[in-house]
Amino acid sequence: MANKFVVGDWVEVKSAGEILGTLDNRGTLDGMPFMPEMLACIGKRFRICKRATKTCDTIDKAGFRRVKETVLLDGVRCSGMDHGGCQAGCMIFWKEQWIKPALAPGQSAAIAIETQGRGNGNGSLPRDPDFVRLEARVRKAACADDTPGMGGEPVYMCLITEMKRASLSMAWWDLRHFVADIRSGNRRIMEVVRALLLGLFSWVQDKRGGACYPSMEGGPLKKTPNDDLRLQPGDLVKVRPPQEIVNTLDANCRTRGLRFDVGMFRYCEGEYRVAIRALRLIDQRTGKMIHMADQSPCILLDGATCHGDFMKLCPRSEYVFWREAWLERVP
Repeated sequence: MANKFVVGDWVEVKSAGEILGTLDNRGTLDGMPFMPEMLACIGKRFRICKRATKTCDTIDKAGFRRVKETVLLDGVRCSGMDHGGCQAGCMIFWKEQWIKPALAPGQSAAIAIETQGRGNGNGSLPRDPDFVRLEARVRKAACADDTPGMGGEPVYMCLITEMKRASLSMAWWDLRHFVADIRSGNRRIMEVVRALLLGLFSWVQDKRGGACYPSMEGGPLKKTPNDDLRLQPGDLVKVRPPQEIVNTLDANCRTRGLRFDVGMFRYCEGEYRVAIRALRLIDQRTGKMIHMADQSPCILLDGATCHGDFMKLCPRSEYVFWREAWLERVP
C-alpha cells in the first residue's frame, strides 16, 4: 500500500478540534502523545523530512521498534517548555491523523494561532473552545507527581517515555522496513544496500567471534577529564580529532559517564555551533528529570545528529550528546 505522505511533501497541522477528536483521555493516539509543545504548530505548514517507520529502543536497549503512520517534520523539535525545561531537543513524532496535505509552503493560520494559543488577556478575542480543551488535556497528561498530594517529584510523559507503547516489536530478521525506507524517500537504494551489507558482515563476524563493523576500543583512563569550556548556545566549536577523543575515554568508551559512540567519528574535526547546553534531561525509563552539574553539561551541536547509518537507518535524527572534553573553541 502506498504511503499517504512521503519525504518532501508539504503538510499542515490540523485544527485543535480535529486533533482532539483523535486522542484518548491520556492525550495519546495509538500510544503516541500529542504534547503541549506541539500546540504552537497548529495551523502551520511544514515539509516532511522523514517517515518515522521505525525507532531504536532507547529505553530497554532491546533492538528496534516498528512505528506506524507517523512522520517527522523538518526543523520541528521539542522545546521542553512544558516538560520541566528538558533540553534533549527531540524530534517530534507526528501521527498522520494530525496533519493534512498542503499546497504550498508558509503559514495558513498565524493569527488564529496567536488567538488560540495565548489569548489577549482582556477577553475581547475569545479563545477557540476546542483549543482550550486540547490544551487542558495535553498539559494535564504531560506532568504528574509521583506521590500525588504530597509534593512528590514530577513525572513527565512525552514521546521518549511513551515510545514503547507507541510502537511494536520488530524481529531482527524482518527487512521490510528497508523497503519502506526506499519507498518513502527516507533513503536511497545504495544507502539501504550498504546497511544490509554491514549488517550481514557484523552478523558473520559475531558468529565467528570476530570484530563487528564498525568497532571501537575503549580509552586508557580510569578517571576521565572534566574540561570546563563554559560553552553557550551560539559558540563556535571544533570536534577534536579521533585519537584526542579516545585519549579522554575510559575502558567503556565513556567520559564522565557519557559514551562516545562510533557513529560520532563522522563529526570529528568539523566545526559546529553550540545549539544547547543541556543540564536537564528526562529519564526515559522513569519520566523523572535528571539534573546535571553545571560543570558537566551535555553539549548539543547544530547539525550534529544521529545519522542512523549503524542503527538500521533509524530516522529519528536525535542530537548527539558531547562532553566539552571532546570539543575545542574556535577563536
